[in-house]
Amino acid sequence: MPQARTRALGILSAIASVYFFWGGTFLAIRYAVADIPPLMMMALRCTGGAAVLSLWLLWRRPHRGPLSASARAWGSAAIVGALLFVGCHGLLAWAQQRVTSGQAALVMTSIPLFVVMLHAAHSRRPPALRVVIGLATGVAGVATLVGTGVFTARPIDLAALIIASFAWALGSLVGRSGPRASSSILTTVMQLAAGAVWLYMASAASGELAGWSPLDVSARAMLSLAFLIVCGTALAFAAYTWLLTVTTPAVATSYAFVNPVVALALAWIVGDEAFSGRTVIAAALVLLAVALTRERQVAPIGEVRVAVERPGHA
Repeated sequence: MPQARTRALGILSAIASVYFFWGGTFLAIRYAVADIPPLMMMALRCTGGAAVLSLWLLWRRPHRGPLSASARAWGSAAIVGALLFVGCHGLLAWAQQRVTSGQAALVMTSIPLFVVMLHAAHSRRPPALRVVIGLATGVAGVATLVGTGVFTARPIDLAALIIASFAWALGSLVGRSGPRASSSILTTVMQLAAGAVWLYMASAASGELAGWSPLDVSARAMLSLAFLIVCGTALAFAAYTWLLTVTTPAVATSYAFVNPVVALALAWIVGDEAFSGRTVIAAALVLLAVALTRERQVAPIGEVRVAVERPGHA
């Protein structure tokens, strides 16, 4: 069944891009906010990502019919954009002015826990035991990887990162269940555009641009921002938006367990984090967590679809 294999390959490719591109964003954010105010940096990231994906749509869609988005879909995009890009990315960038990339990645592993709890509350069903075990295993793996080093961060930075994790989880579920455009890519563009507007307003209101000049931005920060726009936003966020529609919340957010492995490896390469033998044990726990949270795929004859496991069903 070629269509089923193509869909399965697409899901695996999307998961891989989210795992590794978003794993690299923690170091890229740390480099970018060294020279660019955090809210403005994230606003530029959203703007650039929306522009790249819009060009992709203009190139591809003439062969696939017109695009459409209702007023309700735009309203949903405005809410999701505020939660994902101000509530999460804005706070994450603000905290990463002081918190290392590995420490930030560890705290963000709470995203799947928030997602599962919110999804269970919304559906009024407890999550499957296998999913709970998988989430707990993933948290144990990342905790093994970086130990208790995260608690050296200031309480206000830890609080910001926890709030950011909750905002991402809530925004993901709102985006998954809310009104959408006729294309998942268009939905992504709308959410990014809305997030950019919110971030520009937040940046102006916070006064973070006082005394800042674009001429002071280093080449390293510019390259980091380019990576965030192309890989971390245009490619990875588009893949994540699509995954939310074809997989379970636990699967779509399982990247939070792999991202710290990537983030710590990159930080170790550039000398920003220590690297120890505990990584092998932690990586094994992380891979086990991903295996426990992955969904079963079903492709009936004449129809290709993904069978989504509902919380409460093993």
